[in-house]
Amino acid sequence: MSRRVPEFAVVTGVFLGISALVSGILLGWGLYATVVVGAVVAYPFVGFGIVRDDDPAATIKPQWLLAGGGVVAAAGALGVLLDNPTPRGVLVSVLVAAALGAPAAGYATRYGAGVNPLPPRTTVFVGAVAGAALLAAGVAVGTPFVGAGAGVAAGLGAALYGTARGVTFDRRTKQVAAAGGGVLGIAIVAVGVVRGGPLGEWLLVGTATALVPSLYTALTAESGGRSRRSQW
Repeated sequence: MSRRVPEFAVVTGVFLGISALVSGILLGWGLYATVVVGAVVAYPFVGFGIVRDDDPAATIKPQWLLAGGGVVAAAGALGVLLDNPTPRGVLVSVLVAAALGAPAAGYATRYGAGVNPLPPRTTVFVGAVAGAALLAAGVAVGTPFVGAGAGVAAGLGAALYGTARGVTFDRRTKQVAAAGGGVLGIAIVAVGVVRGGPLGEWLLVGTATALVPSLYTALTAESGGRSRRSQW
């Protein structure tokens, strides 16, 4: 009986997602709204099934879920671009794609889908560069909050992927990264002060940027502790 619960939850999630898709098409919700509603109703059930399953990879193949998540993320991003084909829309589409695709990507990483052609360290570097570029783009087009969200998703996601694939950073490196994030966050707030106007978004962006290295350290503390214990 316990084996059927996870599988039934997954089937229920898929059924609800398809139902939302059909409803969106019939009611003319638009691509973006349809995809988001479908993901909101489907993901919790699929996630419940994964958590409750003793062997999730046998029930849901990581490659299949990653492919499905990629389609959902791409459709959501396309829906945003169709409604807002501007530089700001591009940034929002990146953020939406990251939010919709992150659960599937995390599952695939956890259970070894093995579809990333880049080495783990290269992935971390590319993610950091992409995160910085998205942050800078958000500042340039006047949407620092969106740029920060997309940048954090890219940079932190790549770093967590690297950790899951065996990339480790010593304490000194993490301390330097935390200090650098703090300095960069202060610099971003300073830019907002120089530009004038409301500082709310600039403060949020600066805070988010400053906290990313510390958040990474907190999220990987357990894995770091296990690696140190294994050395002894």
